Amino acid sequence: MTAFRQPEFLTDNDRPVHRIRCPIHGFIHFSENELKLIDHYLVGRLRYVRQLALTELVYPGATHTRFAHSLGVMEIATRSFDAIAVKHGDKMERVFKSVNDFDRPMAKARQVLRVAALLHDVGHASFSHAAEKVVNSGIGHEELTCLIMRNASFLRPVLEKHYGSGFADWAAAVVKGDESLPPQMQILHDLISGEMDADRTDYLIRDSHHCGVEYGRFDYRRMTECLELIEDDLGGLQIALNRDGIHTLEALILARYQMNTQVYHHRLRRIYDHYLVEYHKALGTEVPDSPEKVTKHNDVTMMSMIMADAHNGLGARREWAERIVSRKHHRQVHETGVDANAKDILQSKQLFEKLRQKFDRTHFVFDIAKVGIHRFLTRDDQDEAEFVDLKLVNRRGRKDGAGFVSQVLGKIPKDFQCARIYADVDRNDGIREEITEFADKAWREERE
Repeated sequence: MTAFRQPEFLTDNDRPVHRIRCPIHGFIHFSENELKLIDHYLVGRLRYVRQLALTELVYPGATHTRFAHSLGVMEIATRSFDAIAVKHGDKMERVFKSVNDFDRPMAKARQVLRVAALLHDVGHASFSHAAEKVVNSGIGHEELTCLIMRNASFLRPVLEKHYGSGFADWAAAVVKGDESLPPQMQILHDLISGEMDADRTDYLIRDSHHCGVEYGRFDYRRMTECLELIEDDLGGLQIALNRDGIHTLEALILARYQMNTQVYHHRLRRIYDHYLVEYHKALGTEVPDSPEKVTKHNDVTMMSMIMADAHNGLGARREWAERIVSRKHHRQVHETGVDANAKDILQSKQLFEKLRQKFDRTHFVFDIAKVGIHRFLTRDDQDEAEFVDLKLVNRRGRKDGAGFVSQVLGKIPKDFQCARIYADVDRNDGIREEITEFADKAWREERE
């Protein structure tokens, strides 16, 4: 273990001389060079992209933005890096020094991490994930983020002006975590986007705060203090956890499970995501289908279009826009539950077709919500290659798999999956009760 290490900076312009107040983390400090990025229009655009799309129609407080989240991820990633450096700074410096172009290894690695964390969501389209499958020809936000960071028409000039040649490629590689990132630097990606990362930590805490729920809260400060480091067989570094911090890891995974079931995939949030997708499809040639068009829009500009179409639009554009603006949504008439398997999904699809035939004057929507909760290797897993074997380190240096020590991780589902059917009926409409009763009866009979 090394003695306490003060953070190292590449230049005087990288020293944290500015600060901004955050409701989650208190003061977040940043440098003059980072201020140039924060004030860039491509980063400032995130001030007008809400973190949770139209979730405010369910949780009215959920109006926070990708901009605030990006600052939070930079803060947590930096705290994690510094906490590890206090214990393993010599090891980190030795490994980072083996990478070409890292002549001041600790200072450069830390700065690459901070910039990658700050910019990791810069490629998000309007309404975040909701309409991602339609805009920019279906290319995900992570791919677009890396393009924006590397491309001379976007952020590359400002990155290389303030941090030097090649810096944009390093930061993008850390965001992506692909084969272009040397194994010695993989830890930087894992700190931002791993199984125990700054991205998830910030959005769980932040989303809970703004939604007014408790599901996503856990002792993330304790988890940060318990971070450890081990070397792998490829000469890289792996994040580990002090044995005393196992309860914080369990709390993180439980928070992720509960936030996905109660907030991120809430039944009303899902139907409004569907409306956003259909509205974007109805835009035709006006849909943002290129990086240039995506980055010219945000939630404010798109919501202006939606409101205009709700009053004066034609056809499908008006239909979906009216539903969003007037909060006139389909009602749920069937749900599998949050742990649906392949058979449940198939039977729900069959039920959907039965409902369409039986109630042919009613419009139905079929939806599948699916997301991974964690990928930690546990006792019951057969294929070890598919999972992450996070190591717990005790005071004597012994390393054990977290999933084998914890009695909790093995009981939390690795995936969340739920199928739902919605019907275009009013809340107190008699036909809704008739449809629901038919669906419940058919579902029970199918499963007997």
